[in-house]
Amino acid sequence: MRNISKTGYKRNSPHKNRAYNVIPSGNITMKNVDFPVDAIDNLGNSKKMKPGKDYHFPGSIVLEFKEGTKGRSKIYNRIFNS
Repeated sequence: MRNISKTGYKRNSPHKNRAYNVIPSGNITMKNVDFPVDAIDNLGNSKKMKPGKDYHFPGSIVLEFKEGTKGRSKIYNRIFNS
């Protein structure tokens, strides 16, 4: 699996400039994230996450996208259906 990150889009994360991040948890914090992030878990649950809030997904892996990321369906299928 590519683009695994435990720090996601946090302002000090080395992964903050990626188009997408794979978070190995269903618990996501948006503290220290400066912009909204779209997310979908490995069970298909999706949310638009806002800065400063905490989120829980039923799935065990969450795929996060920066706004404007193209090819989301292909990325999702490659990560979760391959």
